[in-house]
Amino acid sequence: MERSGFKASGTILAAVALVLSPVGSAAFQTREEALVALQKFDHQIEAAPNSGVLYTLRGDAYYALNDFYRAVENYTAAIELDGRQDQAYFGRGMALGRMGRVDEGIADLDIYIQRHPDSSVTYTKRGVRNIWRNHLAEAERDLTRAVELDPNNAEAHDDLGVVHAKSNRINLAAQHFSTAIRLDSSYQKAYHNLAICFYVRGQHREALEIVDAGLGLDPDSRDSLLLKSTILQALGQTDEAKDIAERAEFLPESNWSERSEIGGRSKQDGQD
Repeated sequence: MERSGFKASGTILAAVALVLSPVGSAAFQTREEALVALQKFDHQIEAAPNSGVLYTLRGDAYYALNDFYRAVENYTAAIELDGRQDQAYFGRGMALGRMGRVDEGIADLDIYIQRHPDSSVTYTKRGVRNIWRNHLAEAERDLTRAVELDPNNAEAHDDLGVVHAKSNRINLAAQHFSTAIRLDSSYQKAYHNLAICFYVRGQHREALEIVDAGLGLDPDSRDSLLLKSTILQALGQTDEAKDIAERAEFLPESNWSERSEIGGRSKQDGQD
């Protein structure tokens, strides 16, 4: 993830950051699937150039390929052809955020929420983007609403935990990270964030146990390995801490992914 976390202590912030979320896609499991879909939509748009739905779907394919510029082009074309293309507003809002145009992206998510006020997923996404621009009060309102609409929304719990952690409400943050793990035991990012809470509270053994559980899901998570090194240092296990830090140094930065991504929102929001 490109954006980072809450202030706890200088030592830990030098090594790790509380993790938020970038993007993957629930619509396409592989790059190849997205490329095949893109070819299909190209042909269909040639045959039906005035179909807003097809431009929305092609925008989703470009989004899945991380081609956000072309995704925005297609979502915009969809909206211009058919102002009822709500999914294009959602997709464009997501893509603009990934391009760093966060305020513009939030404006599109605002429209989607106006039309779909019961969308827990969209409140979550807007909440995350409010964290990115450090509008924590707005983020807390969005993520609290997301949890009210869907108490089983693990991503919303995790990111609400981030808001509480940034506001030094560490115990409350830990509760939400724990809930995210209970709801989705494969949510590695939540283990990382919960381990930071234990570390900040001085519960180093518990922090080590939690970070190890997360590393069991992703042994090559650079951020979590650096966190483990910091925890081991605090426990006096300096040699092991040094070995792990040296191993992490050569790994790529963790690519934390947003949950409930484009293509999966329709089913979750109860739409066709």
